[in-house]
Amino acid sequence: MLLWLVFLPLLGGLIGWLLEASLKRSFTKMEQCRIEQESRFFLVNKLKSELCYFSAGWVALLTMLIVFVMMTILSIDALTSFYQGQMWVKEFDVNWIPLLGIKFHLVLDGLSILMGMLVSTIVLIAILYSRKERPSSSGLFYFCLLFMASAIIMLFMAMDLFLWFFLWEAVAIPFYFLITLWGRRDSSASLKTNGASKFLVYTQITSLLMLLAIISLALTNWQITNEWTFDYNVLMKTPISSYFEFMLMLGFLAALVVRIPLLPFHNWFIDAHIEASTTGSIMISGLLVNTSIYGLLRFVFPLFPNASLTISPFIIILSLCTLFYMALSCFNQSDIKRLIAYAHIALMSFITAVAYNGSLFAYQGVVLLIISISLVIVGLFIISGLLTEFYLTRNINNFLGLKSHVKYLSTLTLFYLLAILGIPGTANFVGNFMTVFSSYQNSTYMAIFLIIGLILLSISIIVRTQPIFYGVIDKQQSNKKSVCFKDLFLLIGILVILFFIGLYPQWVLDISSPPLNKIQQIISSAQTNLIKGDV
Repeated sequence: MLLWLVFLPLLGGLIGWLLEASLKRSFTKMEQCRIEQESRFFLVNKLKSELCYFSAGWVALLTMLIVFVMMTILSIDALTSFYQGQMWVKEFDVNWIPLLGIKFHLVLDGLSILMGMLVSTIVLIAILYSRKERPSSSGLFYFCLLFMASAIIMLFMAMDLFLWFFLWEAVAIPFYFLITLWGRRDSSASLKTNGASKFLVYTQITSLLMLLAIISLALTNWQITNEWTFDYNVLMKTPISSYFEFMLMLGFLAALVVRIPLLPFHNWFIDAHIEASTTGSIMISGLLVNTSIYGLLRFVFPLFPNASLTISPFIIILSLCTLFYMALSCFNQSDIKRLIAYAHIALMSFITAVAYNGSLFAYQGVVLLIISISLVIVGLFIISGLLTEFYLTRNINNFLGLKSHVKYLSTLTLFYLLAILGIPGTANFVGNFMTVFSSYQNSTYMAIFLIIGLILLSISIIVRTQPIFYGVIDKQQSNKKSVCFKDLFLLIGILVILFFIGLYPQWVLDISSPPLNKIQQIISSAQTNLIKGDV
């Protein structure tokens, strides 16, 4: 079942791409035939444009619906097993490259299934929204979306470090094409692919460091056990010196920090959002960034617990600096997408600081925040796309009189702004409470700085967005517009999910508890050894 789960999006994207290409060839042959009646020729052209575009979109939508249903069934099965006191894990393990000890090893546990459900939900939202953008070469476009979804779902299940690295790199391929082929650049821009190029440069250099760390760890294990393997469970038990562990951890951390992204590697993230379409921004914020936090929880902390505790003060300070810098930068932003991007980096730095807390309560709060922040940011990018559509600009200063200019949009915008600030009832509130409370137990000063950073971010967002709701608009724009049903459905649907998780977060905590508890035990054991001086 795991193979169908991870390869179904890739297969669906390929089928949609081939179907679109086949339809284009068929209609091209029909156009070459002489049709006497001009009306029939017009109908053929109209039918061609509609079928060629919507065929790939419908295949992609159906594919991700199937994946979402499979994920939902597996999550219900997992909850049932946990409530009965049983461990629940689905595993697929076969040799991939036996000569190099590389396996195609996938494990579906509570943490990976939550991330998988988040991926399928966000990709469904991206597919539904993309239909209004009508991208050119829709078959290739939806293939990139589903290729990215398939790679990230596998990345959340990979238990072989080489497979993890392979998927880490594979995710960058569709991301690059989503920006370069279907992105939007200002006419004054000197480089057409600036954001995508920056991302490739950053990720290739840092990913090379991570690859060197993986190979070094596997080589050390081979020298000790005479077994060449990249298996996560085996390498986690490899005895290494404190210095060597710290150097290997830096290799992993270099790749993860770029994608979070923390200072000073945030420029690619801002440029990528500016250049990307709204669908591209949904995929970047909803999927790509989350792989880095997952990498911290799944690989860095369990593989290098002593080194993680050693470097935690530096990472926490760097994360807090990023949080304050991004919150202050929001005051000066006039571009709506740039404002959302800065706010997202601030929230991701908040999560990173809390992740180094080391308690189970903090880890569960981090998982809740990953889910809630991803959904809120996706909703805000949809709103930014609608505002750009109605006002024909991304300049916030021109979004005057939203309440009287566009029906329902001002109310939805207000709800999302309150959600990103963590009002009671939303999943963000529960995640913020758990993370701040756990930080307070660990360090009072850290909790205070986190709260101040969140308050500063809240003030900056309110100051920049409050003027858009009211104001005098031109008489030419006095006709009140309304949001279409599909966009309302997406925005209201995301809010329903946020309130559902916020009012009943226990199922997320129950599913994520077993794998996070193992991570916390490893960190707790390492912390005890550091106190005793055994490391």
